[in-house]
Amino acid sequence: MKKYIYLFILLGFTLIGCDNKSDSAKNNQQEKKEIVVGLPPSMHNIMMEKVVKPALEQEGYKVKMVNFSSLRDSNTALVEGSIDLNAAQHQSYLDVYNKETKSDLVSLVHIPSISAALFSQKQHSINEIADGQTILIPNDPSNKARSLQLLQSLNWITLKPESEAGTLDLNDIAENKYNLKFKAILSEIIPRTLNEVDYAIMPGGIAWLSHIPADNVLVQEKLTPNLELMVVVKKENLNTKWAQDVKKLYQSDQLRKFINEDPDAKGRFIWPQQ
Repeated sequence: MKKYIYLFILLGFTLIGCDNKSDSAKNNQQEKKEIVVGLPPSMHNIMMEKVVKPALEQEGYKVKMVNFSSLRDSNTALVEGSIDLNAAQHQSYLDVYNKETKSDLVSLVHIPSISAALFSQKQHSINEIADGQTILIPNDPSNKARSLQLLQSLNWITLKPESEAGTLDLNDIAENKYNLKFKAILSEIIPRTLNEVDYAIMPGGIAWLSHIPADNVLVQEKLTPNLELMVVVKKENLNTKWAQDVKKLYQSDQLRKFINEDPDAKGRFIWPQQ
């Protein structure tokens, strides 16, 4: 009997120890004063670098920024815990990523975003669309879906009514009015091949980083909330003090003034709907 009593006591101490460790981890997240930010290639980094980081440092935080060659690499680091947040993806992209990797990354706050657009260096208007022309689109699932929706809004294609907006693919085209030819490649490569095709659709941030002239833009996408960019964190950190301090700055009048007045940002960003 004594043997079982000792076992119960030992088990109790073990559970208490686990609870204490869990509470300690939560307290550390609440009280942390160093924030590690992932920076995949994006013009939206300008808001972190020029507004959010300096403001956080004024509040007593130490902010470390880590560059990544791709958004997916940044998300992997976020899942693994080597960074605390990134700010370069929309909900449609995040949904696909979470589903593919069985991750629990979540949106902290929607931030000012730049819409995708239809570009051309050969054509001067959407009215120059003609039979058999070639259109370049991004090959990642979410931006490909956005491209097809934009093309449907121009009445160049018709999508199958039963198709899901967030997972649209070329197989979802029901009618190709102009027998358009599509090439799907990495978004980052599109600026270098823009002069080889009739039209191209690419994210606005990629175009800015590649110094594509503004007069190459023919039509801009109308952003819906699921396509607005977000600050993304691990679910367990959503309500921490540091995360809420970051959220507050991305919703601040200080940031709104910056995107309206800064020479590098003015006229490029759309304030989020939510």
